[in-house]
Amino acid sequence: MTEETEELAEKVVAIFKHNLSDAAREQIREADFNELALMIREAISEELSRVTDMVEEVVRKLRSETDKPELGL
Repeated sequence: MTEETEELAEKVVAIFKHNLSDAAREQIREADFNELALMIREAISEELSRVTDMVEEVVRKLRSETDKPELGL
């Protein structure tokens, strides 16, 4: 995972923690927050992979269009 993905996941968890009441924060273990950060990182990675596949498909289509010979009109 990239450093940006790691930082974004940690930022989301920190904001989530901040929005919790003190009582709620006391009920959630640090291991649970770490698990949340892991789930966020995995979701970001899956989405980035999906977007990468989409971009690669567009590039393939563009290349196939430019590989066709011109008609010389």
